[in-house]
Parts: sequence; structure tokens; C-alpha cells
Amino acid sequence: MERFTVKLAGFAIGVTCQYNSTKEYCCDYLTDSSPDFSVIIRAEDVDAEKQYFEEQPNLRYLETLALYRKISEGLAAYGVFLMHGSAIAVDGEVYIFVAPSGTGKSTHSALWRKYLVPHGHKVVMVNDDKPLIKISSGQILACGTPWNGAHRLSENVELPVKAICAIERSENVSIDGMSAADAFSTLFRFAYRPRDAAGLSAVLGLLEEVLRKVRFYRLKCNISEEAAETAYNTMK
Repeated sequence: MERFTVKLAGFAIGVTCQYNSTKEYCCDYLTDSSPDFSVIIRAEDVDAEKQYFEEQPNLRYLETLALYRKISEGLAAYGVFLMHGSAIAVDGEVYIFVAPSGTGKSTHSALWRKYLVPHGHKVVMVNDDKPLIKISSGQILACGTPWNGAHRLSENVELPVKAICAIERSENVSIDGMSAADAFSTLFRFAYRPRDAAGLSAVLGLLEEVLRKVRFYRLKCNISEEAAETAYNTMK
């Protein structure tokens, strides 16, 4: 068994798991701090991840997935939840793109980097797949995690969220604000929802807080620099 501690969204989490590769996967987030809480990843937790795949992937990879679920459930009590999205910071403010897998949220984040960096903006990839959202002192913060997509793009940072944007594919580019109902539906769809009643209730409360303090948009776009320019100039 492997034992180590990670710090995510400012909280230290003790981890007991089977594979040393899981510790290596979390290397940018290791800490010597005393844990705020601990999780144990057992063989049955790893086996439970198999249901999400048609072909059986590597067990070491499955353990990293089981770990993010256990950690997400524990963090709900601390005002933190996990989102499936690509979070990019521009000049210190975070924009989060959400969409079903394969729609192009990571591609759109890459277009932002291509468009904005030459124009002198400071651009940081907070996390390209599963950022944590933390509510602290009235602020909504996006935080890096090891679960950062195929290209492993993330930074161990906490930065304020400016906007959340749902992406849809379209030949033409347009962006509009969302209604409160659509914004909640979007958040609910892409937030990790704990399986226990107390954790789910805590996350629902966090989603309502995000709705009150973050602007939501729907972007219909193609893969073009025009899409990045239009989206940024509207949401900034």
C-alpha cells in the first residue's frame, strides 16, 4: 500500500492506495501538511471504475479515477466541488468552458492561448479537464488538480472565476448570456455530484452560490481564432 498527502484547493488530504504510480500522478500536489481528512482506495473502488469503459483500461489509471471521486466526495463538506471543464486564466481571471467530451472545450482553450498570448495577455491553464471550484470569503475560485486531461495541462493555483461558458458546435460564431434556469442546469450537469445525501446537498448549495456570483454564457462556434476573439471580448 502507498501512503501520501496531497493539497488541493487549500486542503490536505491523506491518501492510502495500491499503486506508487498514483502518487507519481499527483506529484505536483504533494504536501507534508497534516491531513484535513483522509481517503482509502481499495481494490473494489478500482473495480467499480470498470463500468465506465467498454474495454478494460490499465488498473493504475482506474485508481486515479477512483481517487478523484473519493476526494470530491470528501471536499464537499469544505465548500469545494469538482467540475468537468477546461479552466483558463487570462490576466488573473478564470473562464471555464464546459461541454460533452469531444465537443471541443480543450480546443477552444488552445485557441484562446493562440489568440491572447501574442496580444500581451498573461494566460495560465488552471486545469484542462477537472478543476476544483472553491467558495472562500465570498469568492468563487478555480483550483488546479492532477486530473488535467490528455495533455496534462494545469497549474497548482487558485484564481477567481470570471465566467462559465457552455460550448456548442456551429458553423457560425455567436455568444449569448444564459438564463438562471439554463445556468443551473449546466452547472448541475458538469459538476461532480456525491453519492451520499449529505454530500449532494452540500454541492447543491455550492452550485446556488456560484449562480449568484458568476456570469454564464452559451457559445456556438467553429474551430477558429474568430471564435476565441468573440468569446473573450464578450465575456471579459
